[in-house]
Amino acid sequence: MNTPIISIIIPNWNGKRFLKGCLDSLKCQTFKDFEVIIVDNNSDDDSVLFVKENYPDVRIIELASNRGFAGGVNEGIKAAKGSLIFLLNNDTVIGEYCLQALYNAAGENPDTGFFATKMIFYGTNPSVINAAGDALGIDGAARNIGYKEVDTGQYDVEREVFGACAGAALYRRKIFDEVGLFDEDFYIVLEDVDLDFRAQLAGYRCLYVPKAVVYHIHAGSMGKASNFTFYWITRNDLNVLIKNMPLFLLFKHFHRIFFRQIIYTYARLLGNKIRPLISGELSSFLLLPVMLSKRYQILKGRKVSVSYIDKILFKDEAVSVDKLKRFTKEQEKASALNYLSSIALFIFTELINLPIFILSIMGCALIDTAHFLRRRIFHR
Repeated sequence: MNTPIISIIIPNWNGKRFLKGCLDSLKCQTFKDFEVIIVDNNSDDDSVLFVKENYPDVRIIELASNRGFAGGVNEGIKAAKGSLIFLLNNDTVIGEYCLQALYNAAGENPDTGFFATKMIFYGTNPSVINAAGDALGIDGAARNIGYKEVDTGQYDVEREVFGACAGAALYRRKIFDEVGLFDEDFYIVLEDVDLDFRAQLAGYRCLYVPKAVVYHIHAGSMGKASNFTFYWITRNDLNVLIKNMPLFLLFKHFHRIFFRQIIYTYARLLGNKIRPLISGELSSFLLLPVMLSKRYQILKGRKVSVSYIDKILFKDEAVSVDKLKRFTKEQEKASALNYLSSIALFIFTELINLPIFILSIMGCALIDTAHFLRRRIFHR
């Protein structure tokens, strides 16, 4: 049997209701040289039986526990045979030309490491964009480019972006060989942004390919705005920066990063997310030694300049300012008692958040200093 060019890896957890649409769309691809691997995270909805009975050509990897997106796709990557790895969420339907467009882009851009698709919210008419590549702001926030914009062709030109949403993205296998697999400490949120950052630091650039269209239900398995989601966002948000952001940029954009942290704290309090907020912050702090150790390893493999990283960060701060205005307007409608309660909770959570934030930056400074001294002393 010939080795496939592309290995498609679909992580699944209780996503039986999505699988028919996803797998049927793969059958309709104009590009045919691929294999499909479903990694099942210990589902209990008969997902595995459904695939075995209806899609016998699909390889299935059954895990004994739910290891999240990161753990699931990592097992798929290890088992994949292709030189190109296409990660795909189970709650997607892909356009018939998607794989062909990605394969063409990979062939025409041999020095590019990974490729972002044009993701559209499933069932929207006119089409509404989910992501046209990913961006990372100078405030430390990850963003889907074009999120919730009506698609009028404004993102129909190929261009370099910071990274790709791993819900539908193509990677050269050599990226994983060099920078490692997805970080399983991130479990299910922002693990793709972390990989984007590590790849960029190692010199791999990302190309957005608008002809590769994917229709995405979005948060089909995880659920939108749940306490579970907010816990992992809070826990992983700062860890992306602790692991990857050059120290000079942490200091340069310190005020922007901290301002955004304040806004997000306020937003989550207004959304009654205090429990996942505090537990996520404390969990992040407990992981600080682990993240700093990983930062040291990433520093040793960095191949690009700090100025390059600063150049590719998203510069529009209006997003954070607009959020603050909207949250303030919402708070004005609340009663005086609720207002005082929110202020008290905000002060309490910031008394937790601020020391964690400062200690994290100090830890990064110590690690970078140790790395600098090691290079000066041992010349490596």
